[in-house]
Amino acid sequence: MDNHLKLLAVGYDPAIMQVVGRLLNSHTGWNGVVALTREEGLEKLQRENYDALLLCVGVSADDEKTFHRAINYHHLPTIIIRHYGGGSGLLENEVRAALDHQQ
Repeated sequence: MDNHLKLLAVGYDPAIMQVVGRLLNSHTGWNGVVALTREEGLEKLQRENYDALLLCVGVSADDEKTFHRAINYHHLPTIIIRHYGGGSGLLENEVRAALDHQQ
C-alpha cells in the first residue's frame, strides 16, 4: 500500500456523513469518498479499489454482511472498519489501527 489511502465511508445520515467525509479528507494522503446508501456503496466498491470501507451511522448488520460478500466475491483488498462516531482523533486511530493490523 502506498502513502495515499483511499477510504469509502457508507452511512445513512447525510449531515453526519458530510462531517465524516470532511474529516477523512482533512488528513494528508487520505482520499475519502462518501456513499449515502448501501446500493451507492456497493456501486462505488465495484468501480474503484479502496483500502478500507468505513461502516458508519445506520449501517445494519445485514448491510455489513452484504458488503463482506461483495468484497469477498470480487476479491477486493478492502478491509471493513465499523466506525461508531466520535471526533477526528478516534476516526484516525480506528483507520490506522485497522490498517496496521492488516499488514
